[in-house]
Amino acid sequence: MLWYEAQANDNALLVFDGSVLEVFGLSGTHRYHIWQEPRLQFSDGARPRVTIIPRRGPCLSLAYDAHRLDGLRALADRLARVRASTSEEREPAG
Repeated sequence: MLWYEAQANDNALLVFDGSVLEVFGLSGTHRYHIWQEPRLQFSDGARPRVTIIPRRGPCLSLAYDAHRLDGLRALADRLARVRASTSEEREPAG
């Protein structure tokens, strides 16, 4: 199973179970299904942020603590691998 979680900051937790990326701890829970093709984009600097950018649906940006970046990048890698494998399954054989 590809289940993985990473804490972005003291208030926000990202969880990926292989089909849905969820963000807990903000106002409400935010969910991105793999068919939305979400990816994580990181910015650094004085106030680092991670932005969830789906192909379909709204983006979500939240602050992350720099010392948590490795865990967030590991989650982003797992998400990218699943996204790539599911997009290959949807493409017709040529």
